[in-house]
Amino acid sequence: MGGHGPSIHGNPANTQEDDASLSEKIRPIELIKHNPQLFHLNFFDFSNHFELVGGVKTTAFALFGGWLALSYFMGGQKTRPYNFYVNLHQGFGRFVFGGLIGGGAGFLKFGDRQKLHNAWVAERLRRRYPESMHLKADNLWQYKGVAASHQFYQWR
Repeated sequence: MGGHGPSIHGNPANTQEDDASLSEKIRPIELIKHNPQLFHLNFFDFSNHFELVGGVKTTAFALFGGWLALSYFMGGQKTRPYNFYVNLHQGFGRFVFGGLIGGGAGFLKFGDRQKLHNAWVAERLRRRYPESMHLKADNLWQYKGVAASHQFYQWR
């Protein structure tokens, strides 16, 4: 099952790229089909999530958004009588809302949506075609634009 059979020939005229850098850009499904393991990210690894959303920069955006929303809310509370319940619970809600907005803005600015797309496609291929988990192709740059004609990818 591993590797490519004799019927799949790469295109040596393609631009050479290191296999490790292939997952940095959005790739077509046909290229990911040749070796989904290269693009797969473990869902239960928190560092993968942190890296995909943008890391420390996105976290800073989320904290700043939460602080900004909380400051705006507490500024409006200055003209009202002090109420511990309102300040605590609604203030926390405003902080969470601002954090979500800031985190979303940070993801749009710093998140790695291309790697996320490749990982999603690889996960769907691995679930739909379990046999693809045994593919061990390397030098995938040769297979850009080459259809993956493995038997298990054919419609039945």
